[in-house]
Amino acid sequence: MRPYFEKMDDLGKPLRPAQRERMQENIAQIEAVMKEIEAEEERIKNVGIPVDLVHKRGEMTVWERIDYLVDPGTFRPLHTIYDPESEESGSTGVVDGLARISGKWCVLIGFNNKWIAGAWIAGQADNNLRVTDLAKIMNLPLVWLVNCSGVKLPEQEKVYANRRGQGTCFFRHAELEQLGIPVMAGIYGTNPAGGGYQGVSPTILLAHKNCNIAVGGGGIVSGMSPKGSFDEAGAEELIEATRHFKAVPPGSVRVHYDQTGFFRAVFETEAQVLDALKEYMGDMPAYNPRFFRVAAPAEPKFSPEEIPYLVPVNSKTGYDFDNVLARLVDNSEHMEYQPEYGPEIYTGLVKIDGFLMAVIGNRMGLLPEPEPQGSYTPSRCSSAPATYRHP
Repeated sequence: MRPYFEKMDDLGKPLRPAQRERMQENIAQIEAVMKEIEAEEERIKNVGIPVDLVHKRGEMTVWERIDYLVDPGTFRPLHTIYDPESEESGSTGVVDGLARISGKWCVLIGFNNKWIAGAWIAGQADNNLRVTDLAKIMNLPLVWLVNCSGVKLPEQEKVYANRRGQGTCFFRHAELEQLGIPVMAGIYGTNPAGGGYQGVSPTILLAHKNCNIAVGGGGIVSGMSPKGSFDEAGAEELIEATRHFKAVPPGSVRVHYDQTGFFRAVFETEAQVLDALKEYMGDMPAYNPRFFRVAAPAEPKFSPEEIPYLVPVNSKTGYDFDNVLARLVDNSEHMEYQPEYGPEIYTGLVKIDGFLMAVIGNRMGLLPEPEPQGSYTPSRCSSAPATYRHP
């Protein structure tokens, strides 16, 4: 197959000076949007208590843990500004993305311990499922940095309810383990109720000496009000009683390392927990990328930085699909499949980082409008008769 893929057909053309001039306003609009996104990312990082206060507690922030754990320059964050339930923090309370640890790729997710001590909040369940779906689809290990104070109590109906609620996350963990996809967790802080489930469900639990995970406890049991409801006075009474609770908290290191065996290992410092995760990730089996490459990796002939000159901010405006593709693929080469058949749709093979990939694209530069549920309207790009229905 080497003669087919080592050298493919050339794709794309250089930008003309007139194109650069014509798209200057488009570039300015893109830069403005990116500044908004960057500002929102920075705002979310600063939500919650100050970093100095986290350090006074002897903890690292979730971003510091990720920086320490991940191979430099390899963390690819996802869902940073995703907020499907309009939570008051403007986030889902977790930081997640693709990362390489000890040279091996994984899906990484950690609780933001600056906001309500990493509590489950509205919208987080859907974010967690997006992340665990990614581990399943890509067959990558799932690594958790668990630091979860349980559920934000006034909004429990936004956390547990429906088939994509937090309970589904534990089903997904079990599913990943059945598929042979490793699930690991570094455990920090106090993790009651839902936070306890989050810690117990992964396969390999590596714990900091001061952490605990539990699905019960004094605070929860004492919350069983005989009145069947709470008023402000009752809540204050509960809080005061919890402050003076003297029993050993359930789910401590003494329980889960010495007795139940849930914790694989316990460490003195936060960094040692992360070092242990690095060790386990180093032991993960992985193919050398050259096993799958059909050619040596190559840069595109045309710079990817030129894409903003080609793709307009206005999604209803067409653009040159071939020239965009030429700035993404190795050596700006491709092998188009049946180029004379349905020319408004591109189908073909390209190489990215030496790997062979199939591409399907719309040369009209426009996506079909979403179809109403339960009905079908032919795409504006389709030449099929109006009576056609998908099988």
